[in-house]
Amino acid sequence: MMRMLIAASAVVAVVLGATSLAYAPYHQQPAQPSGSPLEMAREQLTTAKTHAGFAAAADAIRSVRQHTGHAVNCLVGSGDRRFDRQWGHVCEGQGNGVLPDLRSVGASAQVMKLAEDATQHGVATLGQNDVAAAKAGAKKLADMIDDTLKALR
Repeated sequence: MMRMLIAASAVVAVVLGATSLAYAPYHQQPAQPSGSPLEMAREQLTTAKTHAGFAAAADAIRSVRQHTGHAVNCLVGSGDRRFDRQWGHVCEGQGNGVLPDLRSVGASAQVMKLAEDATQHGVATLGQNDVAAAKAGAKKLADMIDDTLKALR
């Protein structure tokens, strides 16, 4: 009986430890931004694209919305009225938000339009109730973010 209890405790400890490790990589960010605002914008765009991809691959509307919310929050930054704390801020520590960082470096009108269009599309996608439509919206969001990244090169 004691052996079974020890074995069960060991299994629980391993599972809990592995679960926290799997969650950590994209939810733990550096405390302070580093690099130029342009480099920070690129980093935040990359994180936003990753989360839009997670949203597009999710099976439940809650997960689609959560990761789409992550992407939108990365795009707008915590000082924007469209920032929603309920989604969390996976880009915290990477910069001030894609749009504010791009504005601070005087990004071209084309780049600003691409980033703003992606943001507006992400906000609209958050309003979807149908899983398939939300996933399609998240896929398009990932593509729009990628277009913004390409325009910065």
